[in-house]
Amino acid sequence: MDYNKYSAIWDKICYDFQFYPSCEINSKPWLSLPMSYKKYHLNGFFTEEQEKIVNSIFCRVNATNMCALDWRHDCFIYNPCEEVPLDYWFYDAERNCNVYFPSYYPDGDYHFFVSFDWSIGLYGHPWKKEIFVVGEQLITEFERAQKMLNITEL
Repeated sequence: MDYNKYSAIWDKICYDFQFYPSCEINSKPWLSLPMSYKKYHLNGFFTEEQEKIVNSIFCRVNATNMCALDWRHDCFIYNPCEEVPLDYWFYDAERNCNVYFPSYYPDGDYHFFVSFDWSIGLYGHPWKKEIFVVGEQLITEFERAQKMLNITEL
């Protein structure tokens, strides 16, 4: 991803959304979204099938490129209609390292999946096991899939 675009995205998340990463569960709020959202508790790790459900939701709502951000790791531009599999990774010979695409479940780090116009997004906290779902259509789709995704509205 282009460094300027990458920096602008993180700047918006850090400053406009007041992203506050912390290892303390009861610390101040970790995110303050200036748009409507719905918050869910994740009742278990997502399976391959649940990842596909979330991916298909994103594809139906926004069939264009999005940004996948994994706090302190690589970030990606991807199209949810490509159906990136769970635990996808590749070897980056230029940097001599493995690169891992984040899952929709924030499994150890904060995960953010956002459209470039910021109209939809999924923001995940790893220790609180919660996600913020942004965008009317995305919220509606998550409401419909709530039982299949094993998530509870907060």
